[in-house]
Amino acid sequence: MFSRSTTVAVLLASAAASLPGCGGPITPDELSRSIGTLESTAAEGAFLADDVADDRTKATFARVHARDLSDVVDHEAEKLHDAQADRPDVARAKRRAIALADQIGTALGQIQTAPDSESAGRSAGGQLSKLSEDAGKLADRL
Repeated sequence: MFSRSTTVAVLLASAAASLPGCGGPITPDELSRSIGTLESTAAEGAFLADDVADDRTKATFARVHARDLSDVVDHEAEKLHDAQADRPDVARAKRRAIALADQIGTALGQIQTAPDSESAGRSAGGQLSKLSEDAGKLADRL
């Protein structure tokens, strides 16, 4: 079989080969696409919230769909957090995008927690609409 030092060397080489794909420098185009995902997810959440506010959806569906949307937002926030930004303008936009993702997740959490509350739906809908607009403006500035 292989010696311990050979096994360690192979493992280290494999780990080193996998590093370039993990959170390398993010380009403005990549950041813009990620922000676009946040924008569209917030917009979809706003539609869901409007349905909750108007009592046009089942609570179970609203809860599950809000959770799914929140998972998308969490994934984008994780990717953004792990990415490096070499340019100051990209770093600022990345920090703002992470903050937007947090706010979107919080608003979606209102729906997930109270999927049968019309007032929570109205509140979340207004927040998510504004956050979607904010994300669009941020992406346009890149």
